[in-house]
Amino acid sequence: MDKLKIFLLLAALICAGVVLARSAQDNPDQMTIDATRQQSRPPRGRGPFPGSPSPGHTAGLPIRLQLLMLTHELRPDGTTAVDFVVTNISTKPIKLPSSVVLLNSPMEALTLWITSDGIKDQYFGDGKSGPLVKIEIVGTSAELDGSSDDQKSLYSLAPNKSIRVHAFSPELIAGAHTFTAHAEFAHITNTTEVIGTADSDVVTTTLSTPSPKSR
Repeated sequence: MDKLKIFLLLAALICAGVVLARSAQDNPDQMTIDATRQQSRPPRGRGPFPGSPSPGHTAGLPIRLQLLMLTHELRPDGTTAVDFVVTNISTKPIKLPSSVVLLNSPMEALTLWITSDGIKDQYFGDGKSGPLVKIEIVGTSAELDGSSDDQKSLYSLAPNKSIRVHAFSPELIAGAHTFTAHAEFAHITNTTEVIGTADSDVVTTTLSTPSPKSR
């Protein structure tokens, strides 16, 4: 009788192991892209680029965009670590650019950036020949490029699956601020043809200056 109980227990454990293994296969790890060392393209001028403060997406980019503020302490250069989470909310896979190596056109690009009342203003001028002039630019946090000539630079994002992109914010000022993430999916040749855009929910957080140990 004891041997029978042991046999049944082992059989149950084996079945449970099969179920767990199958669940792991059905839920693969989320793809993570590190763009923290990326050499970014020159910042773009203002206009339609900053995006909308309201969450949502256009038809050409059926994703849910989420912004994660990973720390409340600014780095010595005034930036902070952030994650952009891109989730496919359509019923079909979406082929998205995934290379942190910037490609030459023609190619497709997924550009990620942040708008906030906490972004530090940038000024131009030497302070001697006249007053400083505020520069109206939008700094991007990451740009993922892809080309049909290099299939490794494209990633097929399945429905309900996500990509997480590690990046840095633009230079910020300490205090309580609101932040919104934005994404633009575009085809770039000699000109930029926007395929779709997305905007995240607003995130509110309080940022502190770097501690003496981090300087």
